[in-house]
Amino acid sequence: MAQKDGSPRSPREGLHGAWDRLVGPGATRAENWLVVGYSVLFCSGLVLYVHLVPLEWNALQQLVAVLIAFDVAGGIVANTTESGRRWWHRPSQTRGDHVRFVAYHVHPFVLALLFGGFTLLEAGLVYGVLIASTVTVLAAPNELRRPVAMVLFSAGLIVALYLVSPPHGLEWFVPFLFLKLIPGHLVNDDRAR
Repeated sequence: MAQKDGSPRSPREGLHGAWDRLVGPGATRAENWLVVGYSVLFCSGLVLYVHLVPLEWNALQQLVAVLIAFDVAGGIVANTTESGRRWWHRPSQTRGDHVRFVAYHVHPFVLALLFGGFTLLEAGLVYGVLIASTVTVLAAPNELRRPVAMVLFSAGLIVALYLVSPPHGLEWFVPFLFLKLIPGHLVNDDRAR
């Protein structure tokens, strides 16, 4: 819940505070359930798929894939909740903060190092398009950020479908990463009003 002036609460202390910094202080029970529930459901499906196909991933590959899946799937939800939106777009957040948040998502390089078939060049392409998309969305006028973000999300889908070849079992990764960060994280509904 927000404070009376609409600004987010301050994060709590300890582990709860770490969670608050991810999903936004004052997240409702429903928001927390959606974030965790979708993350767990998606990761469970991934683990099941890895073992049913089987993909023959080693333990490290499975662990990293599940951690990345939890972050990205959960982030799709967390970035779009009311508490997440208030937190990530609070008045003290700058464009530089948003660029840094996206830049910290070096997941493509981690996957390229651990999985065959997805090269560092492909990881660099995904990352470069992600950063260029971020800068473009943030440079757009507030009232155009959502449509610009959707154009660039669709560009990310083109990259995912035609320009890179993620390993079998990770085809979801590039579209989900773009969804989490470009329209999910960078667009604040209230700024256009």
